[in-house]
Amino acid sequence: MLREYISQDIFIGFIVLSFILIASVKQLFTLRFIDFVAVIWNDRYLKLYQKDRKKLDIFNVLLFLNFVIALGIFVFELLPFLGNLTIDSVSVLPILFLAIALISIIKLGLERLVGYFFDIHDIIKTYIFQKITYKNILGLILVPVNILLLFSSLDKKVVIFTGIILFFLVNLSGFIRFLKVYQKAIFTNFFYFLLYLCALEIGPYVILYKVFKDNFV
Repeated sequence: MLREYISQDIFIGFIVLSFILIASVKQLFTLRFIDFVAVIWNDRYLKLYQKDRKKLDIFNVLLFLNFVIALGIFVFELLPFLGNLTIDSVSVLPILFLAIALISIIKLGLERLVGYFFDIHDIIKTYIFQKITYKNILGLILVPVNILLLFSSLDKKVVIFTGIILFFLVNLSGFIRFLKVYQKAIFTNFFYFLLYLCALEIGPYVILYKVFKDNFV
């Protein structure tokens, strides 16, 4: 596999960058970071910070950068296991990073438009904040997963499968928590909610996979 001939220095650099981003967040926002890492099992972080949103939140910006790096590396390692895809060069990593960042930002804008058109601003704002929070948690989780993928002797398929399970569990946890709070509003507009899931949650990743497969592998 060509992957074996790619210099590990590039991956080491990105892993170190992830650690720098996480350490910076912990140093700059110590108390908030402590509440943040506990969000999976309690609501304290969501209750304290979802009403105190800023247009430019350095805490979330730094963690989002880590998420983009961590998910990009994980997808890079995942692609060879999807059918007969072959990664030709590590140079596709920046493309993955850019694609993940653009999809996330575009989806954020579209979700805000949905809130505007259907007059559900408060619900959408809460949903967006929770999504950002759980994506950032996933970014933290993927860092050790990527380290195992890149530098351990463990079976890559097992590590990737574990990473995928964690990905779905984290997202499912956030979705269920949101559903508990807004289940009445969601079920009242179930058709539109289902349409939203297909268009904005599933569709972009299917399109990204197709475009990447056709042009870069």
